[in-house]
Amino acid sequence: MTLRESLSQTIIQLTNAADYWSEQTLRGRTGGHHYIKIVKTIEELKTYIIESERNDREELRLSSRSDGGLYTETHDWVEDALREQAESDGNQYVRSNS
Repeated sequence: MTLRESLSQTIIQLTNAADYWSEQTLRGRTGGHHYIKIVKTIEELKTYIIESERNDREELRLSSRSDGGLYTETHDWVEDALREQAESDGNQYVRSNS
């Protein structure tokens, strides 16, 4: 069972509760604060589900024996060579993090 599937009934019930409290508020009864809190809770749950699914997909894209190209220090020797050449030319070398 996925996270989305396990929370779908909860979201349906929260939506029903939001509809109820919205109707109560429109009829002039108290409960508007319940409606606002329930709607925010639904939004947070949906955002959590989407982010979780996105993270799961990203993990699947990384192979088991690779860092996914996230390790940037592989070619330090190129940077060192460029720094030495710049220093010998009298230029100042500044490393960019971008």
